[in-house]
Amino acid sequence: MVLLLCGLTAGRAGAQDVHLVDSLKSALDKANKAQRFEIYYSLFRETRTSNQEDALEYAQKALVQAKENGDSLAIIKAAHAHGYMLRTMGNYYDAIADFQYALGIGKRANTVDSLKERYNDQVMFIINSLALAYGSKGNYDEALRYHFESLKIREKKGDPLDISVAFNNIGSVYGDLGDDENALAYYQKTYNIKVENNITHDLDLALLNLGATLGRLGKYAEAESKIREAFPMIDTVKNQGIQAQANYSLGVTLMNQKRYEEAEKNLRIASGLFKKLGFNDDVSLTLSSLAKLRYEQKRMDEALYLLSQSQENATRKLMTENYLLYSKIYSDLGDFKQASHYQDLYIKLDKEIFSADLIRNIARIQTSYEERKNIQTIAEKDEILMLNEKSIQQQKMANVLLIIIIVLFSALVIVIFRNYQKIKSVNEALATAKRMIEVQNRLLDKQVQEKTKELVDTNEALTKVNDELDNFIYKTSHDIRGPLASLKGMVNLAIMDVNDEKAIGYLQKLDLTAEKLNMVLTRLLIVNRINHAELKPEVVHFEPIIQEILTLEVKKGVPAKIRVEYEVDHDIQLVSDKEMVRLVLENLIDNAIKFYNESERVESFVKIVVERDGSNIVARVMDNGVGVAQMNREKIFQMFVRASERSETGGIGLYLAKLATEKLGGEINLFSTDEKFTEFTVRFPNDLPAILERRKEERRKHDEEKVQWSSQTKTAHSA
Repeated sequence: MVLLLCGLTAGRAGAQDVHLVDSLKSALDKANKAQRFEIYYSLFRETRTSNQEDALEYAQKALVQAKENGDSLAIIKAAHAHGYMLRTMGNYYDAIADFQYALGIGKRANTVDSLKERYNDQVMFIINSLALAYGSKGNYDEALRYHFESLKIREKKGDPLDISVAFNNIGSVYGDLGDDENALAYYQKTYNIKVENNITHDLDLALLNLGATLGRLGKYAEAESKIREAFPMIDTVKNQGIQAQANYSLGVTLMNQKRYEEAEKNLRIASGLFKKLGFNDDVSLTLSSLAKLRYEQKRMDEALYLLSQSQENATRKLMTENYLLYSKIYSDLGDFKQASHYQDLYIKLDKEIFSADLIRNIARIQTSYEERKNIQTIAEKDEILMLNEKSIQQQKMANVLLIIIIVLFSALVIVIFRNYQKIKSVNEALATAKRMIEVQNRLLDKQVQEKTKELVDTNEALTKVNDELDNFIYKTSHDIRGPLASLKGMVNLAIMDVNDEKAIGYLQKLDLTAEKLNMVLTRLLIVNRINHAELKPEVVHFEPIIQEILTLEVKKGVPAKIRVEYEVDHDIQLVSDKEMVRLVLENLIDNAIKFYNESERVESFVKIVVERDGSNIVARVMDNGVGVAQMNREKIFQMFVRASERSETGGIGLYLAKLATEKLGGEINLFSTDEKFTEFTVRFPNDLPAILERRKEERRKHDEEKVQWSSQTKTAHSA
């Protein structure tokens, strides 16, 4: 939680001056039109923190009076005041309408040179308020766009205090988005500009925002230090809002350090102050944090009660956090139906807020801001010609990079394919050698010994080749990922700098190709990790694993038309390696979602079922997607086999699922149901420790036989 700075007033919220309010009311009867507006506006300012309903009424009366007077500057101020109260009371839609109305008048007046100076500040304040309203409403891309527009005006104006306000507000949006690294960067800019210019105004707020963000990044000791540094700066009489935030931030930081008694004390103080000030959003946020504290203390009933209170005035983002906590509480209580209900609400709302369009818009807005600053700097230095030359060079570089990446990708595919063919040839040669040994076994015992030695040597050679191949893939993948990351970085920089639409198109295609190559390299590294993994048997619970996978899929972008559901028997407990089980399920679920049926006439679904089958646990992943052709069914689990052009991983996903299943001693199969649905079935044995012990014993016997054959061969030669 951060406190945003709004340009509506010069100071911070304080207590209402009752005598001044009465005096202003008395003056209304004798005032003329111009004076009545000023009185209504002053009444709004005096009551806005102590009596929100009265303040809203005075702002409305000021707006009516301003329109009657025909004073556009007064109309802007009154509409802004009315929107400010609506936003404070949680009515963001009407608040945005008021701000847009005021902004329209302000921008029209701002085009007249003689009026610019009078209206410029008002436009800046309204843009700031619009950004705050959009942020509270959950429209973070719009919030960020208006904050950057506000920053542009403030930078042009050159006032360090105004610039620090914009930096603070931009940091708050990144904080709401969960991008705490960017949030910390902007809060640090806010703090630095205040210190460098000896600005004490809101320095305590800058420290509190730094502390809260450091806490979210897990740097609790540093966070607590920043927050406690702010406390002596706070005027607890006039600035109760800042005091409330300080207690809230300290409470959350202490809770993360499991200092629950101190945390609750500070959170209760914050809640009381927020209620007194009428900051309903912040009251809901504090109640949510108290609910988390009760959950940590295993006091579930109290946690549920606090959550229900928090939901009354919660913002959309806070609702998502509350839904997730609801799901955890009900899951711990064993009420999986309720847990699943709240998990679905969380996934749906989280997807609405943090949609792919939002992320793209935020990237575009931030890029536009950085691009504007670059162009402005270049214009000031009169280097437009150099910029054009640089663009041409970058276009040439982009073409060269495109050729390099194509060559690298082609070389990698050829190397991998040749090595795969080599392994296949060695396996075929080994099978032939085995058949020859069986025939010769019936003829001569001496030849049996010689051929057996040859077989042992061949096995050792094959093991060595496999190890060398694994090592080659691992090193090659790592060596390529570094240049590939650099390439993607240069491509992204080029996209920002290049203005030619055709060149940008080529760069975007190059970036997409590089990303696909990165995905293939990642999958190859997973193959190496599976081959060399040391299995760790533990109790595996399927439901949390499936929920994590589905949450990840939602963030990647699950098409809206797909219905995903799962069923897990309650009494299932599997003793196996958790990471390998997750890897199997993740690839099968991702495969089912990726190859869904795009036809509007088909209601696409993916169903996951986990059940007991004798001594084994069986997981089934069923879908009604595009299916697998009969000719591909026998090869579907092989490396680099792609059943559809829609595959983005080069045909490695199902190979990984099979490799991990076999590592666990299980079995994976592909079936078609009676309804012509596609079903992948994985049978997990429930005795991984016994399997590992059996494999260990087989290796020991193999080593003993190797020593025995070596001894017999030496004896035969000496004879």
